Amino acid sequence: MDALSLYELNLLVRRAVDEQVPHEVWVTGELAEGRTAANGHFYGELVEKNPATDQVVARARITCWAPQWRRLRQYFAEETGQDVRPGMSLMLWVDPTFHEQYGFSLNVLDVQPQFTLGGQALKRRRIVAQLEQDGILYDNRSLALPARVQRIAVISAEQAAGWGDFRNQLLHNSAGLAFRVRLFPAVMQGQHVEESVTAALCRIADEAGQWDVAVIIRGGGASTDLSDFDSYPLAACIAQFPLPVITGIGHDRDETVLDYVAHTHLKTPTAVAAFLVEHLQRQLDRVNLLADRIPAAAFHALQLQRQRLERVGMRLGYAAQSALQRQHHRLELLDQRLRALDPTLPLRRGYAIVRRNGEIVAQGRTFASGEEIEVEMQDACLTTTVKDVNPR
Repeated sequence: MDALSLYELNLLVRRAVDEQVPHEVWVTGELAEGRTAANGHFYGELVEKNPATDQVVARARITCWAPQWRRLRQYFAEETGQDVRPGMSLMLWVDPTFHEQYGFSLNVLDVQPQFTLGGQALKRRRIVAQLEQDGILYDNRSLALPARVQRIAVISAEQAAGWGDFRNQLLHNSAGLAFRVRLFPAVMQGQHVEESVTAALCRIADEAGQWDVAVIIRGGGASTDLSDFDSYPLAACIAQFPLPVITGIGHDRDETVLDYVAHTHLKTPTAVAAFLVEHLQRQLDRVNLLADRIPAAAFHALQLQRQRLERVGMRLGYAAQSALQRQHHRLELLDQRLRALDPTLPLRRGYAIVRRNGEIVAQGRTFASGEEIEVEMQDACLTTTVKDVNPR
């Protein structure tokens, strides 16, 4: 049985590739892994995944020689603000080759940065749409920012310059305002960003009563990579966080998903520090303004009460005088009635009062002949005996 050696088979494959495959072509895929060797050459692997299952359906080794890699890497960073890293969607201008010893590979000649930017923007839009569909996109933004924000929980890399700038500007502010700041260290770049920042948020949530806000900061530059923050699990954690979350990821070119869900997002760590100082200063100014208004308000209130008391006093004086007049008039009427009832008045007009045994008697028929009675007149009291009674 005739057989080909492996070398002979690979020569046939190489000849087929040289004859049938275009020597320069644009190809798209996801960078699964990549590294820059000591000699400056770049080696990596490009894969394509099934969108429905996320399973790898194709893979190829890629190489980029040192001079070309230095140029392409700088160009990609200037256009996207990011470095080439695993997980990115790339469009590469490649020369497909097959070597009988090293197998199939793609020699990278150029890169299309706009394809990567478009892929990241599409990913970002999909995450935001999912957050909105889940009804949590605006949850953190709807929280009320406390009037006094002085207890700050910060998530940042411990040695990051952005953390140092933030802390220095906040704690040494020109207004002399006091803040309590604590760092919750986290990885802020690379494939562990999602799990590290989420873990830091969980630690803050466990002691949420000790903090007014949570701050996520990272300094940035033209070569930083922000795609690590375009994560649905991390964004969902921030959206549903019990405290207002303020972000200062340190980027001017674009926004991350975190900026969409955070209560307040600013461009840099120092901008976050300035925001917190200004917020507290506004509250202090408001308190001082109210303090200045208190004496005037108290004086005005006292004046109003003094005027009210004066009006009430006048009313009381008038009411008392009126009551006294009414009572005086009533007493006069009673006096007139009493004088009218004076029993001496009828005596002055010639009438007399008849008494029997000291009691006044009004009915004469009750007397009997021979009965002794007293008759009181104006100027004298007579004692007499009844001689006869003639009823009428």
